[in-house]
Amino acid sequence: MSLSLCSSVLSFNAPVVMRPAQRASVHMAASDMVGVSVETGGKVWDPLKLSEKMDEGNLKLMRAAELKHGRVAMLANVGWAWTATGTHFEGMISSSQKLSFAEIAAASDPIAAAAKVPAAGIWQMIFAIGALEVFWENKYPAAELAGNFGVPAVTTDPEKLYQLELMELKNGRLAMIGIMSYACAVSIPGSVPFYPF
Repeated sequence: MSLSLCSSVLSFNAPVVMRPAQRASVHMAASDMVGVSVETGGKVWDPLKLSEKMDEGNLKLMRAAELKHGRVAMLANVGWAWTATGTHFEGMISSSQKLSFAEIAAASDPIAAAAKVPAAGIWQMIFAIGALEVFWENKYPAAELAGNFGVPAVTTDPEKLYQLELMELKNGRLAMIGIMSYACAVSIPGSVPFYPF
């Protein structure tokens, strides 16, 4: 009895070295990833239980998408505030259409300002972002690296790294809610309480 107890304790605390054939059979769950916190009651927030049918590659792909959308939303919040203050670049956004940055900034809100950007400018952004997406996906596949672009971690302490990753996820999640709220507030007046503050 004591031998089985010792072996179970050792197997719990000791690192497990797996052979390549064993690695393929291990199934990572969403609860094994960073992101479970007090806001979700200490559980994975997955009301549709989509993560239960995902393999490790799909989970990493979803995490990469969440990180990417969170990072873009954080930038979008800064851009929204910057545009909403009336701050803008100097010069022309389109010399062929004689459209200046000042004319775009004079729009009633950032969505109306974005609607004034000429179609050629929108296509330039789509192609530039698309080229970056293809480049980064080939260099750092999302289904393998889950949004890690090879940037060295700021700490070697696993607990501190976990906390930093959790902070990034929480900030990204809040930024996604924030930018959606701004867009709803200007598109559907009165839909977001206290906006504009």
